[in-house]
Amino acid sequence: MSMKGLEELDFEERYYKDDPQLEMESIDEFIVMISQVIGQHFDRGERPARRDAHAFDMGCVRASFVVESDLPAELQHGVFSRPGKSYEAWIRFSNGNFFPTSPRSPDARGMAIKLMGVEGQKILHDEQFTQDFILINHPNFFVNDLKDYIEVLRKYLEGGFWKQWVLAPLRLRSLRLIWIALRVNLTIASSPLARRYWSMTPYKFGDGSPPYAVKYTAIPELPIPGLLQRIRNVLAAGFTPQRAMQAMLSRNEDVRFNFYIQHFVDSHSTPIEDTSVEWREDVAPIHRVARIVIPRQDIMSKERGEDCEDLSFSPWHSLPAHKPLGLINRVRKKVYLAISDRRHALNGVEPREPVVREPEEVQ
Repeated sequence: MSMKGLEELDFEERYYKDDPQLEMESIDEFIVMISQVIGQHFDRGERPARRDAHAFDMGCVRASFVVESDLPAELQHGVFSRPGKSYEAWIRFSNGNFFPTSPRSPDARGMAIKLMGVEGQKILHDEQFTQDFILINHPNFFVNDLKDYIEVLRKYLEGGFWKQWVLAPLRLRSLRLIWIALRVNLTIASSPLARRYWSMTPYKFGDGSPPYAVKYTAIPELPIPGLLQRIRNVLAAGFTPQRAMQAMLSRNEDVRFNFYIQHFVDSHSTPIEDTSVEWREDVAPIHRVARIVIPRQDIMSKERGEDCEDLSFSPWHSLPAHKPLGLINRVRKKVYLAISDRRHALNGVEPREPVVREPEEVQ
């Protein structure tokens, strides 16, 4: 049995069903399925070729990611090793669906952060100076079995209300997981800048011995509107999430998020492999490690949209000190890279690594 291409396990990780060959074959099945779907839509004239999930952005912003200046020594690892350090960043806010939907429709929401100018060897070699953090609008994921994940995604990518909202969730075979899936995908967001986001999946934190694991969360300083207010906002004439973001970013005040970590506690309450279990804050308190500052800017231009579409995000664009952990992240490593290559090739665009702006470009 060939072990080529398998990810080396770390910190309480376990292969799917303790079978590394089964895990590898299942991930390959993912890649073939998604590549075929993307190719079929491209062949039907749907251009450009898009990501299989979070295919449509709600806007990309330039930001600063500023490490806390008084960070304790035990938290100074990786990009957090220099208290007070500021990184330039791209942040892509996105819908979850592969298909275009009404801007008022409920959906999963994503916040993908790409730090630039990050020195040090990276786990993936397609980008040399970036560190990505991938966050979603819910603290836990609705899948804890790889084969179920494949079947859910297969049905979801067929599109249509019945398949996406009824048949796909039923593939989960658990009322608890179905409920999580509905909560993730029925989010009503009146502005991506006024939502909280979580990593869902765990990450190694530091190179020390023994190592430990964390999850991430980003909390806006803006008030998070309640459900009734969000409904009123999305029903307003001319509403789109991008316009709501632009309205906030046209003001003189910066928009800010606080960025936190949660520490692993034990394999029962904060498991590594089962991302369907929430790491509750009464068990694993959050600790602020950075601030995100989004200055006034225009996100509505055609050029900004093209820049946003060309970006590739992966939790494996990472320093070893922030190595992604767990099955879902191991799936992401190969799938994200393969799908990025696939869509860039179909679109005739060379993948590019964004770079830090020259000083005179900084506003």
